Amino acid sequence: MSATTMHKPRALFVGRTTLDVLYRLDRMPEEDTKVYARDIQAAPGGPALNAAITHSLLGGRAMLVSAVGSGQWAAAVRSQLRRHEVRLLDLAAGTAYETPLCTVLANTANATRTIVNPPISQVALRHWGASWAAEMPSSWGAIPPVVLSDGFFFEETAGLLSACKAAGAAVCLDGGSWKPGTEVLAPLLKVAICSERFDVPGHNGSRSGDSDAVIEWFAARGVPYVAVTRGAQSILASDHGRRFEIEVAKIEATDTLGAGDVLHGAFCHQFALKPEFEPALRRAAEIATLSCQCSGAQTWAKEPGSITTI
Repeated sequence: MSATTMHKPRALFVGRTTLDVLYRLDRMPEEDTKVYARDIQAAPGGPALNAAITHSLLGGRAMLVSAVGSGQWAAAVRSQLRRHEVRLLDLAAGTAYETPLCTVLANTANATRTIVNPPISQVALRHWGASWAAEMPSSWGAIPPVVLSDGFFFEETAGLLSACKAAGAAVCLDGGSWKPGTEVLAPLLKVAICSERFDVPGHNGSRSGDSDAVIEWFAARGVPYVAVTRGAQSILASDHGRRFEIEVAKIEATDTLGAGDVLHGAFCHQFALKPEFEPALRRAAEIATLSCQCSGAQTWAKEPGSITTI
């Protein structure tokens, strides 16, 4: 391992991997009709995978714990991970699990997207033990300073996340939505960054959500850093109870698919470089906004000045 590689910020990403087939449409079709897409694109996706690739594109060393398995889509996923030098520990190794194929309908008229997921797999996956050293290849080194979970595979990775917390790593949540195990995961967290779709127990679910309820729920469970992203609206956040707001630049969005994943990956990279919540979140918001002006969750990295760090 070169000296340059050793000094790259390291982060571990735990969660979902998919293969996404994206259809770009001029408008959403009416029921029981046929339409032609403006464009079609197939690429690996999933919150944890996209965040890991973002971290790598920014110059970090990314490690991914996910379920990839076999099937006709797995090779494309593994090829993309190798291309971006993301290390993989496959929870589905040696099982009949197949990489999920997701259909994404992107409405170019208003930059929204609708995702159709396949049925949830019933294949049993490996469960993480209590020891990092016993489970991880020695080449991965010590536990990284920043660990992100998207909430998927919590039952299988609870031991891993607990070990990371015990070792002093900052465990972060990508809270796209409430998932089974969130209430158990919360006390392990240092950071929770949730979308407006995240709904805490006891509150009515809605698209706009209740940002104050989300912030208060995590704060009551000892999470010092909490934020709620609200699409094109400002980000609401709390740092040990100090509330602040981050305005989101007004843009003509081209593609919002994966923007939240980009934000989480960029945040992990910045927080690994310098563990200061507000500056890391502000820089991550800038990169996520840039990604919305590009087609796909990775092409933003080709934009001039996009890799500059704080």
